[in-house]
Amino acid sequence: MILALVAQQLYEDEPTATMPLRERNWKQLESYTAKLAGQKEGWRRTYLASTGYPAPGLHATPGKPRMEKAGEDELAIYYRCWIEVGPELETYGLYIVPKKKASARLPLVIAKHGGGGYPEMALFRNGSNYHDMIRGAAREGYLVYAPLTVMYPFRDRDKGSPIPVEVRAELDDKLRAAGTSLMGLEVSKMVKALDSLLKHQKEIDPQRIAMIGLSYGGYYTLYMAAVDPRIRAAVASCSFLSDVQPRGKSGKIEGRPLDLAPPELAGLIAPRPLQVQSGVSDKGFPIADVRVGAERARSHYAREHADGAFEFREFEGGHEFKGELAWEFLRRHLAK
Repeated sequence: MILALVAQQLYEDEPTATMPLRERNWKQLESYTAKLAGQKEGWRRTYLASTGYPAPGLHATPGKPRMEKAGEDELAIYYRCWIEVGPELETYGLYIVPKKKASARLPLVIAKHGGGGYPEMALFRNGSNYHDMIRGAAREGYLVYAPLTVMYPFRDRDKGSPIPVEVRAELDDKLRAAGTSLMGLEVSKMVKALDSLLKHQKEIDPQRIAMIGLSYGGYYTLYMAAVDPRIRAAVASCSFLSDVQPRGKSGKIEGRPLDLAPPELAGLIAPRPLQVQSGVSDKGFPIADVRVGAERARSHYAREHADGAFEFREFEGGHEFKGELAWEFLRRHLAK
């Protein structure tokens, strides 16, 4: 028997017929994405995932600060401060108590040194490009905690320091392989140190805590303030770019704490006050790019209806901390 072949009438649409459906689907995704992009939690998850914060294995409750008087001048008393934050792991820094005291409880300013530096360098011979970053805070009547983070110190280069030049990249590689990062660990240590100081140093007013930093110290300031809401105000000097820095030729992050772009870190800090300051002649941070990043940061504050809390100040100069800008800002935002 011969079967007759009947042409099948298969369903199909002209390509233009479903174009409105595709556009509708796209518009819904656009709207959904825009809403998520304006929320902090996505950036926060990116930060936590990329840096491995908090670092594992630290004490739930850090130890009591161990203070050793290092010196004294007409301005303040200087202590070396150690705090145990994990098994065989301490934080070290300078803890400075001003002699000028406006009240029984004083604001605390965490002052963070930059690359190749250490807390004492910011006090040596007028502080070099740190200028008055530490002494200026004490002169304002603030308590100061200046924590140390691992660097290859510039001033040790001719003195046979066993610290390797690539110390940050080497440690960061090892820590990332273990599920955390150098930045995640160092920020975790500073958070633990603040826990301890607030518990044991009764002269600190817990409602008036700020953080300031130059260069790498500015990166730390952004990351620390993004993580810890106890930081009421922050000043990041010569450390603000519009995006994450490109990785080096090796493809490594080179120990730089830039897993999240500075403007998005600012979004995590908002609506708390943030000052970004940058020198127009700073070759490492081209002012045109800094301006772009600052405007993005300002947009996050505007979204929080807190635009007045963000301040971008550029100055004539290079890679240096401008105390006169920072102190005026903190006087307003650390006032009772």
